Amino acid sequence: MVEINRVWLNVDTDTNKIILFGRPRVSIRVDEYIWSLIEEHIVKPHKLMLSEKHRYLLKISFHRFDPVRHRYYPLSPYNGPLREGVKPDSANGWYPREDFADAEERATWFSPDKIWTNCGNKVLDVNIDAANVSESITPREYADLLFDGIGAALVFNFKRLKREEFDGLKSEIDWSVVESFPLPPHPLKISNTLEMKAKFMCIPGMADRKRLL
Repeated sequence: MVEINRVWLNVDTDTNKIILFGRPRVSIRVDEYIWSLIEEHIVKPHKLMLSEKHRYLLKISFHRFDPVRHRYYPLSPYNGPLREGVKPDSANGWYPREDFADAEERATWFSPDKIWTNCGNKVLDVNIDAANVSESITPREYADLLFDGIGAALVFNFKRLKREEFDGLKSEIDWSVVESFPLPPHPLKISNTLEMKAKFMCIPGMADRKRLL
């Protein structure tokens, strides 16, 4: 079983500015639809994330790309290749943004990480930084970013998966379904919580973080 968790911070932890009203107003049903498509066509056929000993959490986090603050990213086919002359560093794995070949033109980046354990649950982080992340992002734009974000996270964790498989599946997204879900209420009309549908995640120490499947 996979539970989808969205993480929306109400306040910027660096500047203390309120950012609640800048989060995407897109139905959680979009997340569920995109995940179900990937789950049925890629995750299940490859027999991934099927352990009955654990519950799986898909933790989705969107941020508006800030070239000043977002300076480092991991090597991923979703972030493009490294510049000529930059040698891969397997010990570190994260690179200054300028080390990527098309860094100056790119305004969408992904930060996949290893699946980790939280209170007995396996957590797959889906971290997306993009210039068009805002309250006015459309469901179609959101779904497009989310699909690639999930793809980046799964390819990072399961070496048998390739981006090409996800790119082929992406053409099967039914955009009429994505655009059919009603928008959620404006943030002024909902409670001032950390997450829209997600539950708070208990992290009693981080000793078991980064534990692989």
